[in-house]
Amino acid sequence: MGDMKGGGVEVRRAQASDDAAVLGLLRETMGWDAGGHDEDFFWWKHRLNPFGESPAWVALFDGQVVGYRTFLRWTFLDDDGKPLRCVRAVDTVTHPDHRGRGIFRLLTLEAVADLTREGDAWIFNTPNDQSRPGYLKMGWTVSRRLPVGVMPRRVGSAAVMLRAREAADLWSQETTAGRPAAEALVDDAVVTGLLLHAPTTGVRTQRSPEYLRWRTSFGPLHYRVVLASESDPSRGGLVFRVRRRGRALEAAIIEELVPDSVTAIRLVRRVLAESGADYAIGLPRRRRPGLLPLPGQGPILTSRPLARTPPSPGDWSLALGDVELF
Repeated sequence: MGDMKGGGVEVRRAQASDDAAVLGLLRETMGWDAGGHDEDFFWWKHRLNPFGESPAWVALFDGQVVGYRTFLRWTFLDDDGKPLRCVRAVDTVTHPDHRGRGIFRLLTLEAVADLTREGDAWIFNTPNDQSRPGYLKMGWTVSRRLPVGVMPRRVGSAAVMLRAREAADLWSQETTAGRPAAEALVDDAVVTGLLLHAPTTGVRTQRSPEYLRWRTSFGPLHYRVVLASESDPSRGGLVFRVRRRGRALEAAIIEELVPDSVTAIRLVRRVLAESGADYAIGLPRRRRPGLLPLPGQGPILTSRPLARTPPSPGDWSLALGDVELF
């Protein structure tokens, strides 16, 4: 709990009784459309996550919620396979009448103190250029620029890709490429077959059937799966979605669960051919022929220690699904 300049502001852990006020603040400040996907997306992230419900904090002025800050639970495995409970810095909002008074900073530092006491290992996120300086002032450091790999569908697609400088749309385009992930991953044989090819080294997400099903389950995101063999899921596959980035149609490869580079390239080409996307993009687990590096174009990963020091730059082993959405 804290006071800020001007007085009268209280910060505390959010409670279930705050839900209505928090949603009202989010609707008012974020411009959520009535009947849109935003509210369902919010609850999918923060209440259905198999890693746990998101911890959150509120700022109150005269008893009214004027600020909100939440962190997404995430569990990593270290290089030895030991689970590490972490959080990702995600949603935060301040009422327009109370901006410029340090509420974002107050909420964040209160959260940092609580999470450290509770034993969470570290915070990570990929803030944009506008928000990154604020995080760096609060003890975050730049971990690394994540390496992006791309594959154009054809020669002419490269020009479309290079002109696509806008942020990608949040909501996906529908496609008939592959199979709906929610349908494919309900099959235990499929999900366990894919997870045979999950990363086994580096600091990586703790993947499980429950995680993979949750991560791909939100309907408006239209996640799809392509398998190397429909009769033998242990031969691997890709999880992807198709989204707009300006005038370009982009296939985002969020999970590359394959045994080798040849399989990965073949499946990416299939995704491009079936979806009509101009190019595919992902965070390759290793440098692969056919995936062209885009120097200086990957998201910038930042982190802050809580109970433990974050990994060194070369120890992270992240997929696009770890960073592309939240």
